[in-house]
Amino acid sequence: MDNDDPQRQLLLLIRDYSAEKTKGERTLSDLKKRLLELQADYESASAKLEQTKRVREAAERELRGSQAQLDRTNASLLAMEVLAIFLLLLL
Repeated sequence: MDNDDPQRQLLLLIRDYSAEKTKGERTLSDLKKRLLELQADYESASAKLEQTKRVREAAERELRGSQAQLDRTNASLLAMEVLAIFLLLLL
């Protein structure tokens, strides 16, 4: 039985090593898969961010155009008011 002990211990050690190696390989494989998932998520989020920036920039351009139109309209209204007051004074 004493001769079996070192052999048995060696076999147990080999089995444990093999189990740990397999577990490590599975962990590494899981980490690689997760990394690929995160990279895909990042690329998707980055694309969405760029699209959102383009939409925001277009909205800002439209707002500036609307503000310019509003300024012109206000100037026209003011001119009409001045003209109306001038005409009332002439009458």
